[in-house]
Amino acid sequence: MKRKTSFYLLLSATLLAACSVTPTRTTSPGSRPTTPAPVSGEQPPVDEETQVRAYEPAAQARATPTHGRAVVALLENAEKQEAVDNLPGAVGTVERALRIEPRNAHLWNRLANLRLQQGRYGMASDLAAKSNNLAGGDLALKRDNWRLIAKARRAAGDIAGARVAERKARTLY
Repeated sequence: MKRKTSFYLLLSATLLAACSVTPTRTTSPGSRPTTPAPVSGEQPPVDEETQVRAYEPAAQARATPTHGRAVVALLENAEKQEAVDNLPGAVGTVERALRIEPRNAHLWNRLANLRLQQGRYGMASDLAAKSNNLAGGDLALKRDNWRLIAKARRAAGDIAGARVAERKARTLY
């Protein structure tokens, strides 16, 4: 029994010792490694040749959306269908892409554009509003959605609503 206990004590001590290893900081190739900061609170000597960035600023909103391979293939197929005036087929294809990536604001915008071309103005406006809700900080996409909403409202006879949507599109710059 004592052997098992001492074995487990030794094992847990080994594991604890392994957990207390001080991590080393890696640097870019070609630069000298830096030493860890002293525990006593003193500042380490500054190596002016090495710059270590702990945090990178958030990337700006991407100009082009990123999609998975399946969605890219479906969008290419939808473009081909739209080119030969097969709007119902293109709508179905984009809807399939939305089942794969339901929170993709660009896909909702694409579907809204197709519905606008079909003359389904209320639906186009609603889909563009859904895209706006998912767009986050993508101002270009939001601007496009507001312009699409304005077109749909104007085509449906809602001139005042179209003006409001156009105003919102202009304020997103």
